[in-house]
Amino acid sequence: MMEKDILSRVIEVEREIQEKLREEKSKSLAWLEEVKKEAEEELAREEERLKEYYEKTAADAEAYAGKQAAELLRDSALEAERLTGISDETLTGMVLKYIPGILPADSSAAGGSEKVQGAP
Repeated sequence: MMEKDILSRVIEVEREIQEKLREEKSKSLAWLEEVKKEAEEELAREEERLKEYYEKTAADAEAYAGKQAAELLRDSALEAERLTGISDETLTGMVLKYIPGILPADSSAAGGSEKVQGAP
């Protein structure tokens, strides 16, 4: 009879152990799901933060490029205005100054003896 009681007790303890294992497994799965949910939420927050950062960076770059383009256009317009203010006499003088350096020294080698008007 004592062996039967011992065997019954062993079976009862084994059932308790099995039940505890099921409880622990259930707790572990619940904990794992919670950790997974928290990680997914953190990932979503980080993705949103990166999206906002990207949008701000793109907007800043676009604004900077626009500013640079406007400055370049302004500077180009000022330079064009300055150049259009140069008289024809000044331009002719500038061109004639550089023609001797462009033309060959011996104009007969070029096949002609024409002289550029105003050139020395």
